[in-house]
Amino acid sequence: MKVEQLLKDLIQQGESEQLEFMEVVRKDSIARNLCAFLNADGGRVIIGVTDEGKAIGLSDALKHKMELQTYLLNVIIPDAPISISIEPIGQKELLIFKVWGGSKQPYIYDGSIYHRRGVKTQKATSKEISALIHDRKIAEQHWERQIAFGVGIEDLDKNLILSTIKESRKKQRSNYEGYDIVGFLTHYGLYVNGSFTNACVILFAKNPTKFVPQVRVRLTEYAEGKTDDHLLRDEIFEGNLFNIRDRLEKYTNGLGVRSVFDKNQWKRIDFTFPKKALQEGIINALMHRDYRSYSSGVTISVYPDKFIISNSGKLPDGITIKDLKKNHGPHPVNPDIAHIVFLRGLIDKLGCGTINILGACKSAGLKVPEWKETSSDVVLTFNGPKALAIKKPEHDAVNDAVNDAANDAVKRFISDAVNDALSDATNDAVIHRLINEVLRLLIDGGKSLKELMDDFGVARATMQRDMALLKAHQFVVFEGSPKSGVYRLTEEFKIKIQLVL
Repeated sequence: MKVEQLLKDLIQQGESEQLEFMEVVRKDSIARNLCAFLNADGGRVIIGVTDEGKAIGLSDALKHKMELQTYLLNVIIPDAPISISIEPIGQKELLIFKVWGGSKQPYIYDGSIYHRRGVKTQKATSKEISALIHDRKIAEQHWERQIAFGVGIEDLDKNLILSTIKESRKKQRSNYEGYDIVGFLTHYGLYVNGSFTNACVILFAKNPTKFVPQVRVRLTEYAEGKTDDHLLRDEIFEGNLFNIRDRLEKYTNGLGVRSVFDKNQWKRIDFTFPKKALQEGIINALMHRDYRSYSSGVTISVYPDKFIISNSGKLPDGITIKDLKKNHGPHPVNPDIAHIVFLRGLIDKLGCGTINILGACKSAGLKVPEWKETSSDVVLTFNGPKALAIKKPEHDAVNDAVNDAANDAVKRFISDAVNDALSDATNDAVIHRLINEVLRLLIDGGKSLKELMDDFGVARATMQRDMALLKAHQFVVFEGSPKSGVYRLTEEFKIKIQLVL
């Protein structure tokens, strides 16, 4: 489904506790509403839509976006990840603001704490403020905020932290001033009361496995199926989140063209997995996985027609598999980690990662990716091409022509001969194809490798293996030059066939 249609569906739902419409830009009102959403479960403000849900658009959307990025960073306390995007709807442009439920509640705008009640944003009552403070204390017991004992400043990658500060400023996602590393980490809750948190180790440690061994990621690439004994790759990645992400991105960039055999068309189909979708799936797994248990982890399994990412944990409360396939609110499992990833610009629109994945796969002509939640993991599977329209396979047409031309006695003889010689060496499907290849050579007298490939709709390597098997058992012989030669039945085998007639 296109982003525009998702946006239309969202607007059609009307204003709610997590959605506010505005016709024009009003800085004060935008800040109040975002502050209220941060103090709850997150939400969106859409500019260019009437209270009744009619999209009227906004002029100078880009100018407003640039101005509001800086304004909102400075007026809402403490710092919060705010996604701002311009989205088309018809010929109009809408300005959309999106926030997670904040991890450092309560959030303050202009000296006041705001709360969302139904479709109204109002100043929070003392009871609501008390509940926010209580919830924050509970949140601070979360694993990513716990102290990582034994970690000193020398254990952190200072250059990575400095580049994060630069990137966050460049992308106008942070208002932190200066280049004081400890000050930056303190500002974002990664350094508390003289100690570094688990989240800080995951993000910036030079050797995080020294403190948190479960950060490892295993990548396994199979030549054929999962039972194949030959692995093309089996590697364990160690390092902080950004280091692992960069190495996996390099791997996905090098995947290149994949090939599968479509049985409906009896032909090879070449395709590529969309790199951006794979990278989105990987960063989501690294951000949202459950890091608490030493036995937790992320595994990536790569097959000729599948790319599977499995990360330990569960979907966030309130999110289902169905929600992942539509416009849904952002619910980070590890909000401190997700915030820093957002600051570096590795995720552009909060809560839109799964929509981007679906769109990229659809554009590439692939099957819809599948999410599955098990008792211990969330699994994302990228599939190969969509099934093609079913029609009579090309090899069936070849079989029909062969069957019409050869009498039953000859067919039985060739079938028995090939079965007796090769049944222990290969499976039934290949035996069936080999029999028809012999029949074809009997009828046509001789065929080049390319002609046989075209007749039976198989790849060069497959036909070369077929001919090698038949040649080894004295059914066929190759005559002529390597480029222009043909395969024929051996004289000995043709004599045996003559005896049947």
